[in-house]
Amino acid sequence: MGGSISARFGRAAAVVKRFVDEGKIPGAVLLIGYEGEEYGPVAYGWAVLEPETEKRPVREDTLFDMASCSKVIGTTTAALILLDRGEVRLDDPVSLFIPEWQGEGKDRVRLRHLLTHTSGLPAWKDLYSQGQGPEEVVSQICAMPLEYETGKRVVYSCLGFILLGEITRRVTGLRLDQFLSEEVFGPLGMTDTMYCPPESLRERIAATERKPGTDEVLIGVVHDENARAMGGVSGNAGLFSTARDVGRFCRMYLQGGTLEGVRVLSPAVIEAATRSYTPGLEEERGLGWLIRGDGVFSSAGDLMSPRAYGHTGFTGTSLWIDPERDLYVVLLTNRVHPSRENNHHLRLRPLVANAAVAAVDW
Repeated sequence: MGGSISARFGRAAAVVKRFVDEGKIPGAVLLIGYEGEEYGPVAYGWAVLEPETEKRPVREDTLFDMASCSKVIGTTTAALILLDRGEVRLDDPVSLFIPEWQGEGKDRVRLRHLLTHTSGLPAWKDLYSQGQGPEEVVSQICAMPLEYETGKRVVYSCLGFILLGEITRRVTGLRLDQFLSEEVFGPLGMTDTMYCPPESLRERIAATERKPGTDEVLIGVVHDENARAMGGVSGNAGLFSTARDVGRFCRMYLQGGTLEGVRVLSPAVIEAATRSYTPGLEEERGLGWLIRGDGVFSSAGDLMSPRAYGHTGFTGTSLWIDPERDLYVVLLTNRVHPSRENNHHLRLRPLVANAAVAAVDW
């Protein structure tokens, strides 16, 4: 391969471009960070394909619906701040903060179980079709029976993270978006990271899916239906962001919780968040984070170290951080536009990650 590392990172970008050129995904932005320097962001394809009247290309500063990447950038970070401040502990029972969390076996569910997807809650339920708001959504989750014994399985659950967002609100007195704006996004200079983006930013936002049964394409409205029922601010989804902002977040993690002289998290809590709590179970799970481990298949590809950690979002977003290489890969796509019947991103992510790691190790 040869050449400068920047040129070698171009191989990863070429993979993204090929997928866009072949019509496998509408658009994408890639950003790679290595040893404090960044390659990109580079943008390809279309932010909006339809309606035709709004068709426009992806830009380097396009905002994407981050979907479940909101869990680590937003909700997990809030929980880690509360750990750092001595306001919660991982072994606190959920019922300490949400007394209405009652039922068989629920007294054994701790904050660590919500963060590691081992609570016993189901993966997903329709909490939105009756048009209910945040209080009703939380009440519905609290009324659900557990589906498996707490701590015995990893079942990735949006419902547990909705509860974590509610716990943040009850502990801090601030809604999740307000707390994160004040404690994370503002201090880190993540000026393009937010819930419920204003209409004034519409021209910079990538479209997601066409709402079922309508001609309306979602632009700037959260794609996840349960998060919409929460008013767009939810522990499981709802964040919009840019590749550059997500890169700032990744650098903060690699620098032990600080960025440009601002500390958001302690090195101790980052270490705690990025180790596995689920050895021998279905997935290696940290606090919020998915750990690369030695799994056969990973969106992190085949070459990242076992200590790498990351997350993906249903809309086509992903971020992976490899602390052994001082490397991060941010890949934001709008693969659900105009329909979720597009799974090419599942192959794209590991291909890009492999090319990025190879560029570093060449």
